[in-house]
Amino acid sequence: MKLVVDFILITGILLNLVILTGLIRLKTKKLPQQILIVFWLFVLVNILHSYTALHNLRNINRVTFILEDGSRFVIAPLIYMYIKSIFLRQNNFLRGNLKHFIPFLLYFILYTIPRLINIYSESEVFSHIAFIHQSINMPLIKDVFVLGYCMISLQLFYKVKRNMKQHYSDIKEKDLSWLQIFLLSMTAVILVDLMITLSEIFFDYNVLWDDFITLTFLIIAMFYLGFNGLKQSTIYLPNFLGDTLSKYSSYSVLQPSESDALRSKIDNCLQQEAMYLDPDLTLRLLAESTAKSERQLSAFLNNEMQLSFYDLINSYRIEEAKKRLLSKAYDNHTIEGIGYSCGFKSRSSFFKLFKKNTGISPSAYKKSMQH
Repeated sequence: MKLVVDFILITGILLNLVILTGLIRLKTKKLPQQILIVFWLFVLVNILHSYTALHNLRNINRVTFILEDGSRFVIAPLIYMYIKSIFLRQNNFLRGNLKHFIPFLLYFILYTIPRLINIYSESEVFSHIAFIHQSINMPLIKDVFVLGYCMISLQLFYKVKRNMKQHYSDIKEKDLSWLQIFLLSMTAVILVDLMITLSEIFFDYNVLWDDFITLTFLIIAMFYLGFNGLKQSTIYLPNFLGDTLSKYSSYSVLQPSESDALRSKIDNCLQQEAMYLDPDLTLRLLAESTAKSERQLSAFLNNEMQLSFYDLINSYRIEEAKKRLLSKAYDNHTIEGIGYSCGFKSRSSFFKLFKKNTGISPSAYKKSMQH
């Protein structure tokens, strides 16, 4: 078992250095990449600490202990901040999020440093450490803390994913399923670790390798984040889509004449000018063509047309695809080619949305209409 864990830890250290090198060598490091660099430095310290513990390298172990001991109070907020920095453009981002590191700072000052001094002095210089050990289960607090940040990170992710449909007509390239998988896997690992901790509290279950097993799965989940995060670009949403209110409660209902005029403008842009054929069409571009702000247009679509921008544009694309599938002018085009010509960026999104709209695939639709 020791050889297996040793191999995993060494592999983890090497992969960590590869990812850190890749991040540091990026010519332009935006905020998400800068956050990831700090994140990976803490991950590296964690792996090194486990490696030194496994091989009883006492002096190095004590050095890595300084940052490893409270690292969960840093890593969890960093994951949340990373997700936030991808989607939400904020002034003074770092200053506004420093509050997330208060638990780590308090833990470092009141627990890590005093405990380390006690270890080196081999005496109870700080007596409160013994009291903490007797009355507080630190692993439990750390698990609950990380689990809490996993929950708010998932909440933020799903909120952003929902709001992206208010801004983009195609989200395939911005598909962040890998980030969802990472967050869910991290949550699952922490839940397992929490169950182990609870079993130790209530049933005196204690196996030396448990920590290494949990760390192994954490390493796998974190490297999944690393390799995907290395190439992830920022996808800033308009500020109003980052608001806590998903409904436009402050939206002023238009007069019937104003509403009809705006509907006419939208229809003209999409029907006459065929803007929906542009695969990169966004809410901003349509708003500029209708002489409205993004907030006003998005509110109108959601409140009066009961549609997201994404659904509106793709409904036009589907209708156009139906026409082209039956047109002799497109007989030499493949099904996928017709989808691309209608503004879809990928075969999968075209087939998925077409089937959702009609109940059948594009090829089945073409066959059924030709008989």
